[in-house]
Amino acid sequence: MPPNASTPKTLKDLPLYRQISDSLLGGIREGLFPVGTFLPGELDLIERYSSSRHTVREALRVLEDMGIVKRQRGRGTLVTSTEARPAFVQSVRDPKELFSYPENSTFRVLSEGKIGDDDRWPARIGHDVDRDWARISGLRTLANGSPFCWTDIFVLPAYAPIAQQLGRAGVPVYEQIAATYDETVASISLEICAGSLTGARALALKVDEDTPSLVLYRRYCGNGGRLFEVSVTEHPAESFSFALEFNRGWQSAEHWSWSK
Repeated sequence: MPPNASTPKTLKDLPLYRQISDSLLGGIREGLFPVGTFLPGELDLIERYSSSRHTVREALRVLEDMGIVKRQRGRGTLVTSTEARPAFVQSVRDPKELFSYPENSTFRVLSEGKIGDDDRWPARIGHDVDRDWARISGLRTLANGSPFCWTDIFVLPAYAPIAQQLGRAGVPVYEQIAATYDETVASISLEICAGSLTGARALALKVDEDTPSLVLYRRYCGNGGRLFEVSVTEHPAESFSFALEFNRGWQSAEHWSWSK
């Protein structure tokens, strides 16, 4: 349960997997399942709680995330503690909280087309992206025209026309794809790496050749894990910083309320 969320007053208000986790944790804390022993097997729990295998596994996952148990392949679920370990999480209600740029900035498309043989092709873009994908390259600039990052956007061939919409709206490309093509954004991953600006990128960003840079790789997947967009954004290192704030999360014991 997220911090500051209201706590259900009765056990029946909880989802079934939480009811099962609640019951098992109560048994662990009362000594029914001491540290160093194993919980009942999945089939036993399925029968005991009249639930599905998926629900039982989700309940066990909750306990494992709390540091209460450890699942061992071929042996079962070992009780390792009676108290949850602290966990620190970042609360994000909208992906734009992670990827925001100044409100007065705009993206200007410089080129679009299929991926060419001379394109930069970092291995971390992933094997899911192939030569049939479309590539859209451009600069993001401030209101005064000063460029501050270079971006290459790779999208599925069917989404290539999205390039015509870029720069007209101040919303991220993945949102435009979702709205235009009825795509669902199921997951987003972010990787930050060190790099150096050379050639056209250095010239466009008005920095010296081999200027250190920070490169952000963002991968967007729809339902079923299908990758539909990868963006590679490169900033001169001195003009970019990335900060995260983590707070004690729901896995911590003080944020769980367990009924007996």
